Amino acid sequence: MNKLKTILLLAYAISPTKGSEYAVGWNFLTYLAKNNKVFVLTGLSGEHMGDTEEVEKYFQNNPNPNIKLISVKPTKLAKFINWPNKVGILGPIFYLAFPFWQKEAYKIAKEIVANEKIDIVHHLNPIGFREPGYLWKLDKPFVWGPIGGAQFINYKLLKNHPLTSKVFFFIKNIINFIQLNCNRRIRKAANISSMLIFSTTTNRTNFEKYYGKTGPIISEQASFIIDLALDKRVVDTDALDIVWIGQISYRKNLFLLFNALSLVKNKSKWRLNIIGDGTGVDKLKDIAEKLAISKNIIWHGSKVRTEAVSIIQGADLHAMTSLSEANTTVLYEAVSSGIPTISLDQDGMHSTLANGNGILVEVSTYDETIKRYANRIDELIENPELLTTLKQKTISLIDEFSWEKKIQKVEEIYDNAISNYNKQEKHVTKFH
Repeated sequence: MNKLKTILLLAYAISPTKGSEYAVGWNFLTYLAKNNKVFVLTGLSGEHMGDTEEVEKYFQNNPNPNIKLISVKPTKLAKFINWPNKVGILGPIFYLAFPFWQKEAYKIAKEIVANEKIDIVHHLNPIGFREPGYLWKLDKPFVWGPIGGAQFINYKLLKNHPLTSKVFFFIKNIINFIQLNCNRRIRKAANISSMLIFSTTTNRTNFEKYYGKTGPIISEQASFIIDLALDKRVVDTDALDIVWIGQISYRKNLFLLFNALSLVKNKSKWRLNIIGDGTGVDKLKDIAEKLAISKNIIWHGSKVRTEAVSIIQGADLHAMTSLSEANTTVLYEAVSSGIPTISLDQDGMHSTLANGNGILVEVSTYDETIKRYANRIDELIENPELLTTLKQKTISLIDEFSWEKKIQKVEEIYDNAISNYNKQEKHVTKFH
């Protein structure tokens, strides 16, 4: 076990009940606190900046001597700028307000560093590269990551998207390019960091390209070790039960899966369970009718986590189709349930599902990609033993991808960051 450390952690979003960024903050915090003392700066457990009531109440009722929770409230200026986002008028305005929250967090962090013996400072979430905060300015070893969001949408996958969607993702790619090239604060944070952690190989590659900086790859998500008698499961030869989970939006790209399934030769040998909701449901139902696959689809709508996990556990295969994804929670829910995943070979899945950990479909032209996707599903239907082997491999990943193993790697990164920082300090002192 590594030596106990005192960590200053910035996790903007933390919640014991929510997923996504909230779950990233929660799991990093609680697992780090098992062996370390953690001062955590947070600003969100509800819907909008400054809403931290849920997490505050949780620790009031469940105090942890290793966790010191500090809720950072937005300034009046941050609230004013963020108002259009809060009332649902203009969501992206949040990114103009957020730096002011980060500056407030930095002020509080300086006070903590002045009064406590902090060993390491870690900027955790949001994991997007656009907002590195200001804690890198503290005179302490600084870790940033896992870093995500520094990838570009593959335009080949937008063939069946409407013009508005194509324009949106084109603009998003341009914004990413400009920020990677021109944002001085991102560059400064990357240069000053004692250690950078990346959520995917694509993010690391782009930081190497634009900033000349690299670091280890660690997913921001992990699996949970649960006893489900997974080794006793058998494949249902009647039909391949597929599950797809997510918000039904253009980014999640459910169009692609529908097109692929329409090409599957064994049309009576698969079922698709869709968990999620969104404005595109009716349009997708129409597309399913036109493709003559609607009878094979079960629309579950939105489900609470326990219900969603129950559906996952009853499936044979988890399907992913996103245009862009770091490491989605549902992938690790599937791993925890012993359910293998088929995904496009890109982003976080390129690393997580490599080496036979799942099925990766190479992305080329749109038509060729959906053919490959369909062919891999046909292979599983025609050869149930392949699915059995995949399930056994997935079960073996549960421990490897667990939070315990992940936090162990993070603590090793902390040790290296502290060591690198101390070497730099000695080097500067020597030449002064």
